[in-house]
Amino acid sequence: MSPGKQTSQSEAAAPIAAGARLEAIRRRARLSHVAVWTVIAAGPMALCAAVTSTPTTVAAAPATKPTTVPTAATAAAPGGYAQLFVSVWLRSSTDDETSAQARLAQSLAPDVDLPDPVTGVQPKLASVTAMRSARTASGQ
Repeated sequence: MSPGKQTSQSEAAAPIAAGARLEAIRRRARLSHVAVWTVIAAGPMALCAAVTSTPTTVAAAPATKPTTVPTAATAAAPGGYAQLFVSVWLRSSTDDETSAQARLAQSLAPDVDLPDPVTGVQPKLASVTAMRSARTASGQ
């Protein structure tokens, strides 16, 4: 074959190959579009199926004995309350009964008087920690 004919055949093969690749890309794009729309449509169809399906009824077993549910007052240990009260009580004084610490101490225990300030005797409080708390026989 002449060199001119060989060039024309290779030039003709290049657009066909490019067209085949382009068609493959288009097919993949169409397939991905169909897959995305199928996934999007599956959500509402699943919702409709769940709403229209008949619910299964489950009968609860009768309770053999009543269960007692502990309330917050009986379930909570007094250690946290005591720790908070002692901390705010030690930080308050009768000189400044309008401070936040004094008001909190009086709201936690209104019958307890605030401490009298004594200079040089009471150091600055760093922290208060409840070491142990125990319930009495009456559950208090």
